[in-house]
Amino acid sequence: MLTNERAPPVAPADWLLDIAWTDQDLVALCETILLETMAAAVDGRSCQRTRAEAWEWIDSDGEKPFGFRICAKALGADPDELRAMFRDQATKLGLIASHN
Repeated sequence: MLTNERAPPVAPADWLLDIAWTDQDLVALCETILLETMAAAVDGRSCQRTRAEAWEWIDSDGEKPFGFRICAKALGADPDELRAMFRDQATKLGLIASHN
C-alpha cells in the first residue's frame, strides 16, 4: 500500500494518458487515499511498517501529486490543521503515543 518500492508496471503508462479524469474523480481519489492512509496509521492490525509509512505520508510537507497536503487541500481542509487535529485525537484516544 504505502511502500517506497515500486511494482513493475503491468502495462505501458501510455494508457493512462487516454483516461479522462474529471475533477470529481480526482477529489474522490484524494478522499480515498487520505481516509485509507489515516485509518492505516492508527489501526493496530496494521504492521508497524505500514503504520510508519502512513505517518511518514501524513507528516510530509511536499506538494507531490496525491501527497497529504494536496489531498487535504482537494477536500477543502487546511493540511496543517487536519494533521494536528488527527494526531491530537489519535493521541487522546490512545491510538498512538504522545508526540510531545
